Amino acid sequence: MQIQARNDFAADTLTTHAMLTDPAYLAKVCEASGDLDYRVDGVPEHAAVERTMESPSAVRSLLGDRLTLLQDIRWDAAGADGARTGRLELTVKGMPARAQLSIDLRPGGRGTLVDFTGDFTIKVPLVGRSLESKAVPALTAGFDVQQQVGDDWLAGRR
Repeated sequence: MQIQARNDFAADTLTTHAMLTDPAYLAKVCEASGDLDYRVDGVPEHAAVERTMESPSAVRSLLGDRLTLLQDIRWDAAGADGARTGRLELTVKGMPARAQLSIDLRPGGRGTLVDFTGDFTIKVPLVGRSLESKAVPALTAGFDVQQQVGDDWLAGRR
């Protein structure tokens, strides 16, 4: 299933990228998401998050009450204007679910636009597509949380 999301941050590209790879920011996103437990790590080329959360009702019968989401972001080098591309991979421990997204971070909007595009699949015979359609709103809600936390983060840095 296709996923598209956009964040629009009121900061330049270098500041936005630094935020997106800052372990303190990543932790704030986990907290704002209501994660039960999390581990974060971030450096300019790579950010990783392991987060345990309550399972969405759509997959609770398959996974139980909790699921662990692994988020891995790899960033390419910045261009002269600070623009850069990256790759986001999301996997769910114990479930054949994976999102593979391209990231395009560039000047625009209020300062920096960050576009996420790619595919999300759950490879479970007969019910995979149905589960995907139920899980995608939860995934895309995560980008909304990232936007809200980012807006607060950047406002506090001014």
